[in-house]
Amino acid sequence: MRKNDELELDIHDLHANGHGIGRDVNGKVIFVSGALPGDRVHARLLKVKKQYAYGKAMEIITPSPHRLQENDPRICPVSSKCGGCQFQNFNYHAQLTFKEKLVRDALIRIGGCENPPVLPILGMDEPYYYRNKAQFPVGSDGKKPLIGFYAPRSHRIVPINGCNIHHPLCGEVLRKVKYLLKAHPIPIYNEETHKGLLRHVIVRVGFSTGEVMVIFVLNSSDPHQIQMSGFCHSDLFTGKGFSFLYNKNTAKTNVILGDQFTVLQGSGYIHEEIGHIRYRISPRAFFQVNPVQTKVLYDVVASHMSGNESVIDAYSGIGGIALYIAGRVQNVVGVESVEDAVKDGVYNAALNNIENASFQCGAAEALVPELLRGKNYGTLILDPPRKGCDSGLLDMIVTSEISKIIYVSCDPATLARDIKQLTSGGYKLEHIQPVDLFPMTGHVETVALLQRKNP
Repeated sequence: MRKNDELELDIHDLHANGHGIGRDVNGKVIFVSGALPGDRVHARLLKVKKQYAYGKAMEIITPSPHRLQENDPRICPVSSKCGGCQFQNFNYHAQLTFKEKLVRDALIRIGGCENPPVLPILGMDEPYYYRNKAQFPVGSDGKKPLIGFYAPRSHRIVPINGCNIHHPLCGEVLRKVKYLLKAHPIPIYNEETHKGLLRHVIVRVGFSTGEVMVIFVLNSSDPHQIQMSGFCHSDLFTGKGFSFLYNKNTAKTNVILGDQFTVLQGSGYIHEEIGHIRYRISPRAFFQVNPVQTKVLYDVVASHMSGNESVIDAYSGIGGIALYIAGRVQNVVGVESVEDAVKDGVYNAALNNIENASFQCGAAEALVPELLRGKNYGTLILDPPRKGCDSGLLDMIVTSEISKIIYVSCDPATLARDIKQLTSGGYKLEHIQPVDLFPMTGHVETVALLQRKNP
């Protein structure tokens, strides 16, 4: 096979990045963008490696029974161009089946589990308009500003007017900012020349409160051009729930945010309620993007609390899980490396009159071993970023007296890798509960329960 060769393929599986998986007559794996399991496609090869190849579906010869019709109103009109969603044309129930299989396959292939105890996935009743955060890159076509999302594997901006997985307020802010960019022109940042001012617009929404945070990411330490342009004081933004901030990012980097935030108007925070807990969210703090399913996720974690244990919540963020389970445990200490998130956690504990939760700032790799040496904790919650846990931290956990581990993960592959290390060190994987926090994408959240075999 060579690049630009064309062939017909039957698609039998799906990769987490949204590519369909087929095989040629010799059994070579071919990943095909735009293809779904059950499709027969006419594909063109874009890249050929020794063990596999990448291609693009040029024509759907026979559509999958799971493929939505092209005129289905649920499909976003720019989904084929935008890099945000992989599964807009994929029946939602089939998406859930795929994600459950994705978790199971990772545990078999990477985790070494022969018969992984994966529970049925918990999906959404209405899998649209669920995201509380949007990050819009800003650019120019040489004549006018462009604002939208990046196309897959590029920094080419696909202009949009809204998105059917974001909260409607995100789209409303987007449209108003686009209007103001026309009415009050300001220099748009150019990645190649490192000139211009406005790089990104970030919107965060409190579903339960209706509060909105708008962050302008600027290639400058001076926000006056934004203030003078009328963005913050425009009649288009009315109500008490808006906060405007600017973030200074003058680095030649693809990292969206810099370190410095300045509040231009409003409180500089938004609030969200998950179940019985109210959270204050600062600009940099991590918070799950799907509040509806976050409650489902937290309820799964809370169901594993016995009521009298002392708990460490590693990678605790603003206290999402720690505060939610506080009423079911003797005490809980959150460990978080982001200082602003720790401040939010302390504030949120006071906001909810929770006295048995505390927070410490530092890396989990350093603080968790220290905590385990100082007190007899019975339960450890791990909720690391996508890269998973540090191997040294897992080694320390294996040698500790922790009897129960609850591992919350957004990546089945790194979860399976870490579970293999924990089970090899004396823990038993009781079960894994997948929760769909990211409909229309290949991502899936999981909650794994592990118990020490010989406490």
